[in-house]
Amino acid sequence: MDNESMYAELLELITTDSASGKESAIARLLISKLEALGFAVTMDNAGETFGGECGNVLGVREGELDGALLLCSHMDRVPEGLGIHPVERDGVLYSDGSTILAADDISGVCTILDGLRRVLAAKVPLPRLEVLFTVGEETGLYGAKAMDLSKLHAKMGYFFDSPGSVGRFVHGAPGLYQLNAEITGRSAHAGNEPEKGVDAARTMCLMLSTLRQGRLDPISTANFPILRTGSTARNVVCDFASFQGEARSRDVKRLEDYVAYFETHCQKVAAANGAGLKLSKVENFRPFLVPLDDPILAIAETACRSLNIKFRAEIGGGGMDANIFSAQGITCVGVATGYTKNHTHSEQLVLEDFFLSGRLAAALIETYAQGCESK
Repeated sequence: MDNESMYAELLELITTDSASGKESAIARLLISKLEALGFAVTMDNAGETFGGECGNVLGVREGELDGALLLCSHMDRVPEGLGIHPVERDGVLYSDGSTILAADDISGVCTILDGLRRVLAAKVPLPRLEVLFTVGEETGLYGAKAMDLSKLHAKMGYFFDSPGSVGRFVHGAPGLYQLNAEITGRSAHAGNEPEKGVDAARTMCLMLSTLRQGRLDPISTANFPILRTGSTARNVVCDFASFQGEARSRDVKRLEDYVAYFETHCQKVAAANGAGLKLSKVENFRPFLVPLDDPILAIAETACRSLNIKFRAEIGGGGMDANIFSAQGITCVGVATGYTKNHTHSEQLVLEDFFLSGRLAAALIETYAQGCESK
């Protein structure tokens, strides 16, 4: 596939509206594209697990060689990804500034498709190829969590869903807990008898102002950006407040220790101020770390060398579908496709890296296949 065709497909998919739970339009396009490449395609019911309208798209091509390789990207995007108008300037693709670009993760989807077309056109023996396009990644990795892994034979997978220039492979990422607190106070007239009230808003502020958050240590963070109160009048002592946030760490024990600290801290502050408290915690995903000497990275380095690309194995700060599959025994790494500033209106995609990423996807498949042949 030439750069012009790859670019045209990128624009086609970027300008096709999609969102977490509303991936049907993208899914239909990808099903037809995979079937045109000779893949047997199925869709599961992953959307039903989180209120979505469609499921994960899985394409399988049985191979001439032993072995199986998984290639994965996600079909959804963060909010403000509808009605995107891409603009190219000096070899870099942007949105018009009113939306995100959705290079996260449409560039990954296109990279996989381009890599597949290249290896199929070469007519070389291949292992079983499993291509998975997931739903609901941005809102909680829901598609990956709902995936029936018995459908997959692969024990190794490349996840084209990482920022950075081509040649960057993410071999580790943190786990995440969602943390929520609801504080119950007691209302009273703020002018006549404030002493009779218990101010939930003030209690919340005391909790947050004394809570360890931000960069906790070199591999752990916490953030609590969503604050609410039940007040609608200025002259009433606030009787309800809540806040929501998250904690991340690449170390499970550090993550669990912080969650325990969060609970104890909030309980102490609530008790000291006579407020009621309801806490909730949800383990969203666990961390993963692939050793630097693992074969999946050796294959990646060899593939990069074949294209004169500088190979880099790095640790990421965000979660991805690879976290879920790694916990289920599939060795996974993220693959960068040239985008940066994802999840913002400043998101951008360096087209030279993007075009090269398609060749890299093909090289990864070919390098893996060579290993299958030598066994």
